[in-house]
Amino acid sequence: MKYNFKGSLRIVFISLLVLLCGILVKFIFEEEDVSYHNKEVYTTINNDKTSKTTNQDLEISSKETNITYDKVAYITIDDGPSKFTKQILDILDRNNVKATFFMINKNMNIYKDEVKRIQQDGHGAGFHSVSHDVKRLYKTPQATLEEFSICRDTYYKITGETSNLVRIPYGSKPYTPEESYKILIENNFLVWDWNLDTEDWKATTDNIVSNVLLNGRNKDELVLLIHEKEQTVEALDGIIKVLKERGYQILPITEDIEAMNFWSKNL
Repeated sequence: MKYNFKGSLRIVFISLLVLLCGILVKFIFEEEDVSYHNKEVYTTINNDKTSKTTNQDLEISSKETNITYDKVAYITIDDGPSKFTKQILDILDRNNVKATFFMINKNMNIYKDEVKRIQQDGHGAGFHSVSHDVKRLYKTPQATLEEFSICRDTYYKITGETSNLVRIPYGSKPYTPEESYKILIENNFLVWDWNLDTEDWKATTDNIVSNVLLNGRNKDELVLLIHEKEQTVEALDGIIKVLKERGYQILPITEDIEAMNFWSKNL
C-alpha cells in the first residue's frame, strides 16, 4: 500500500490552522471582557468639566467616605459678625465644615443677615459680650450677667433661636473674677476658652497656618481661636486642610458638649 505523504501533511496543516483560529477567537473575547470590566468611568464635575476615574479609583474613593475619626477640632471665631463673615461662611461651606461664632452684640445688630446665615447654615453661635471691655464687663457680677443676657436677647430677636454659649473676652482667666464666672454658670451659660491660640490678630497668613501646624500636635481635642481678620480669611483654607490631613473631624460647638475652659481645667 502506497503511503500518501502529501495528504497527511495537508490534514496536519488544516488541524493546526483550526487550533490557531480557536485560540485567536478565545483571546479576542477575553480581551473584550477585560476591557469591559476595566473601562473608564466618566464623572462630570465642576460645571460639566469631565474627569476620568478607573474602577479601582472608585473603590478607593468609596473606602475614604467611610473614614472614622478619633480626634475632633472646633474652629471658634471671635469678634464678629463683620465685613469678613460672608467670606468666612463661603469658605466653610466650600469645605463642608461647621465652625462656632462668638459674636459681639453691636456687630450682631449691624450684620443681621450674617447672623441669620450662621444659624441657618448650622454653625455654632455664642456670645462675646457687649462692651469687650474688662472694666465694664467686670464692674459687678450682675454687670457680667447682663452683658451676656443682652447678647442672647439680640440673637433671639434676629433668629428666633437662643444660645447659652459664651466666650469671655481675653479668656476666662486671668481677668475674670470668680464671682463673675460663677454667676454665668449659675444662669446656665456655658463658658468656652481655647487650647490653640493661632495669634491671628498679630500674625501673617503663613504664620497662622504654621501656628496650627506647630501647636496642634499631639492633641485629640482642639479648640482653635481665630478672629474675623483679613489675614485669617486668607489662612482659613489652609487651617482646614491641616486639620483634615491630621485626621480631625471638624464640628460646631453645641450645648450638649461639656464646656471646656480654664476654670474647669479641661483644656
